[in-house]
Amino acid sequence: MKNNLLKPVEKAKEEPALVTGKPLSRFYQLPFEKGSRVLRLAVLERIAIDPIVIGLHSTFSVGKKPEPLAIQSLSFDQGLLIVTVKLENEAPERVYIAVEYDHLLVSCSVDTDESYLGRHAYLTLQAMMRSGYCDFQEYYWPACFALGNKRSSYVDVVKKPGGFAITLKKKFSGLFRPGDDLPDVTERVVVPRERLSGKHAMARLAPVSIGYCFANTDLQHFNSNHYPFLIPYVFAATAYLKTVKSFKRFVLNPNDVDGISFSPQQEELNSICFAMKPLVAIRFSANSHQPETAAKVKAVNDANQLALFKLWHKALPLLMQQRFTHYFYTYGLRNVTGKPVMRDMKLVDFTMEVPVLRFVLKDEGDYYELQLKLKVKGKLLHMNTDKSSLFLVCDRAKPYLWYLLEAEMDYKLVWFFSRVNFRVQVPKGYYSEFFERFVEGVERWYEVKRG
Repeated sequence: MKNNLLKPVEKAKEEPALVTGKPLSRFYQLPFEKGSRVLRLAVLERIAIDPIVIGLHSTFSVGKKPEPLAIQSLSFDQGLLIVTVKLENEAPERVYIAVEYDHLLVSCSVDTDESYLGRHAYLTLQAMMRSGYCDFQEYYWPACFALGNKRSSYVDVVKKPGGFAITLKKKFSGLFRPGDDLPDVTERVVVPRERLSGKHAMARLAPVSIGYCFANTDLQHFNSNHYPFLIPYVFAATAYLKTVKSFKRFVLNPNDVDGISFSPQQEELNSICFAMKPLVAIRFSANSHQPETAAKVKAVNDANQLALFKLWHKALPLLMQQRFTHYFYTYGLRNVTGKPVMRDMKLVDFTMEVPVLRFVLKDEGDYYELQLKLKVKGKLLHMNTDKSSLFLVCDRAKPYLWYLLEAEMDYKLVWFFSRVNFRVQVPKGYYSEFFERFVEGVERWYEVKRG
């Protein structure tokens, strides 16, 4: 009987016979935290102290200082993470790690198989979990490596000092993997917006007056900590009230506009801007790997998004009546304070026209590609991914003209697709199980052309 015997977890049904060319019987299986690719040290240690285990090697005693292990190299071959390790006074060995949908498979060049976990594999995993867990998402590339092919059609594996980097090929920047988050397509609710009747009256100007700033930033950047919102500003006009001579200040509270007269529309618009202010900051979770905490933070952010979106719909007809509306790319909420900088404030317009979402599903041989297109009155909008906003969109040819989407589902889908150049690729190996339901959901609310 082999020492270091550990009880295996229950094997998933219908496992493939091979894992990147190696027999499945050579791999020991460990469960991920639900809904993630995270393996926790507590799971590994719990297996180590299982009372049913017999012949347990002392190496696995919980609380005992682990044997010194050096990771000499990392490589990634045909979807398999290969770790070369060395224990003191022993020859180097290899540990093989394969990341599956809901579990980790680990093997080694010594004695690990489906019924027991050798100490090289155990200590390697332990070394990878210095913070109490390891997220294996970066090594999860299902159906991206065909057996026998050294290179993948979807990703590039670039060797670097001490390891490697895995990057998507440019053509597959929208590659979907099972478990990736998809927008909710259960119900499309249109937010009503007031329509302008006839020619709308523009607000009168004075030498010192008020305008409205569309504050936007890139939500994908760490420092971009706010949703798109409106904030008033005070400005001084030129002699003939044609243009802005200088910006005085952002209006952060009602006291900042003392002494300035407003039209009824501006009074209402100011109230909408002040209502937006407490909703714009994005909440972050310090414990992002705690599912319950992350879910609560997401719920707050989603609620604030929808509330802001409805306020944008109230504001839009009023914005159409303002002489001066500007765009400010903020690089973070901390910069929306004090006096606006002239070079950062760009004149923009808004329109009442509604963008319509259309989808195209193409069969590309080994994979399907789902494309999103936006049209206004049947004319295609050429979206610029470098200038995107959560609730509003603009055309590359007219970056100063902004369109407001009309449903929460619309902006969730546009935001999702804008991050992947408006195209999602899905290898056929898991399309029916993991992606087809999403396409069917989209098809209930939008036109999906198949070709």
